[in-house]
Amino acid sequence: MILLVALIAGAAGFYAVPEPWPELSRAEFLDEIRAGHIQSIDIEDQDVIFSESTTRGRFFTKFNKARDAGLPDKLRSLGIEVWYSKSPPGI
Repeated sequence: MILLVALIAGAAGFYAVPEPWPELSRAEFLDEIRAGHIQSIDIEDQDVIFSESTTRGRFFTKFNKARDAGLPDKLRSLGIEVWYSKSPPGI
């Protein structure tokens, strides 16, 4: 009986965990931007960009604060919404 409950709980936990978002390379991300497939991005913790492409779905890519300093303004000039967020404490 305990084994059955453990198996059911394990299976429920497995299916309740969402799939991780795929990572796009810098080149893939910029290709999606140039093709007009991205309408908004969220820069989290000045470290990672989360977004959704109309062709590829949800994804993330790295954000380098020093290298990408001008990227938010460039994206805004292309009509892309740029948001900033912070991870909740402990994550």
